[in-house]
Amino acid sequence: MALGRKTGGRVAGTPNKRTQDVIERLESLGCDPIEGMAKIAMNEANPPELRGRMYAELAGYVAPKRKAVEHSAEDGSASITFSWDEQGRRAKSSGV
Repeated sequence: MALGRKTGGRVAGTPNKRTQDVIERLESLGCDPIEGMAKIAMNEANPPELRGRMYAELAGYVAPKRKAVEHSAEDGSASITFSWDEQGRRAKSSGV
């Protein structure tokens, strides 16, 4: 690193060679993985477990996963942690 900052290399957001090769290969096959997962998820003939996995995977593209939030008193005497499930419902809490 020169002068404490990055120089050279790929521009941020540019796919690496392996990722670009996979994208090009899928395009040449006419394969859209997102469309494929959506078709599996919407097909009522598929088992509910498979459909649920596809919906859960697709949800990650439209809604961010929630993370645990921890809060403690200024003196550090109390600590509470909350977690949420994929549907945004509070899954668990721990602490005081």
